[in-house]
Amino acid sequence: MLSRFLTRLNIRQRLTLQFLLLVSVLFLLFSLGIYLLSRVYLNNRFYSGLQERAIITASLKIALSADQKAIQDLVRNSDERMLTEEMVSIYDPQRKMFVFTTDILKESFHRSFLNPADTSKTVNNIPGKDYKICVVKIKGYWVIISAKDVNEREALSNLRDILIILCLAALIFIAYISWFMADRALSPISKIARQLDQIFPKNLSRRIEYPYTEDEIGFITRTINKLLQRVETSMNTQRMFVANISHELKNPLTKIFTQIELLEMKYKDHPEYYNQIMSLRSDTLMLNHLTQALLELASISSSDRELPKKNLRIDEILMSAVSEFKRWNPDSSILLNLEEFPEKEEMLIYPVNEDAMKIVFKNLLDNACKFSADQQAEVKIHSDAGLLQITVYNEGKPIPQEEITKILQPFFRSDSTAKGKKGHGVGLAIVKQILSLHHIRLTIVPSDSGNAFVLTFQR
Repeated sequence: MLSRFLTRLNIRQRLTLQFLLLVSVLFLLFSLGIYLLSRVYLNNRFYSGLQERAIITASLKIALSADQKAIQDLVRNSDERMLTEEMVSIYDPQRKMFVFTTDILKESFHRSFLNPADTSKTVNNIPGKDYKICVVKIKGYWVIISAKDVNEREALSNLRDILIILCLAALIFIAYISWFMADRALSPISKIARQLDQIFPKNLSRRIEYPYTEDEIGFITRTINKLLQRVETSMNTQRMFVANISHELKNPLTKIFTQIELLEMKYKDHPEYYNQIMSLRSDTLMLNHLTQALLELASISSSDRELPKKNLRIDEILMSAVSEFKRWNPDSSILLNLEEFPEKEEMLIYPVNEDAMKIVFKNLLDNACKFSADQQAEVKIHSDAGLLQITVYNEGKPIPQEEITKILQPFFRSDSTAKGKKGHGVGLAIVKQILSLHHIRLTIVPSDSGNAFVLTFQR
């Protein structure tokens, strides 16, 4: 799921996210280090304060023989903010009897820490749940002092809040800086992309301009310019070939077809010659159609200019294409379904090139009739979700799902549907090219009884 999310991000977003994650980890480690070191420092400082207080109390009691009340007053009235709920007890060298305690009711609490204390150490720091205890050996006597470290908890709590606020503020600032720097770093690539968009397909003679030719993007620019040079040379060669071969092929084929028609009229009463002439006529007509289709496909592919378009009624172009198709294919039948014909006239108007759209409709009709069981196709004009749709349907073998995209490729012929059918696999490739130039979506919907080619005119 994470990889799917990352693939939806553009490069600038991914760079910003990666840098932000890296800085977030560093800030987290840095803040955690500060917090833990501060905790250790405050803990050691508190235990140092306990040791000092234990030494002072023991000195007053043992060395100066101060009375009980004087020691208690000193303990209670000195540095209350550092030592909260402080309690001090002094035991004899054998650790059996207490010599002094500031709270007789809690003396047993201190005694519980006396025996576990390590006698080999002069100072034992013992952390507790609520209290911190320090056991100190002074002049043979054992001094136990305990207190709550309220200041440490408050300081750590304040430090944690400060670190969180600073980290959040820093991350927001870093996110903005990362986004800005990524945008600056990728701006040359964006400029190159915009220049490429202006070059294709109209201005193949232009080249990408980039001032810093020695950096990595400059290397990419030089490589793309070399590729553009090869593309321009190839396109010019292709256009010259199409322009020359179109004239060289069309004229001889037209002459051959005219001579065959004359022979057809001359030998109409001679069956032994007439059948061969009709076969030659059929082959010549098929060759003429193939040549015309190949020239149209090559012309569309090599053209560097947009097709001239006008706002025209699609239904009128369709009717004209049906009429021309029936004139050249009298054995085919076209059924027009106008039951769901759009009522609004503006839905039928779309910016198209009339001649190119006629080629689309005639190729779809030819494909539908050719692969139908009875040389029949049904054409339906309707709308869906406010968009004009034209469906060309035929009854026949359904197109396999794995071949739906392949039949739009030049010269592809399906073994399951095209077997025994005349054709060269060029018509649908031409349809795809023209529809792409018009931004019209083609959807192929096979069913159990046939296939539907649906054109959706997107606004």
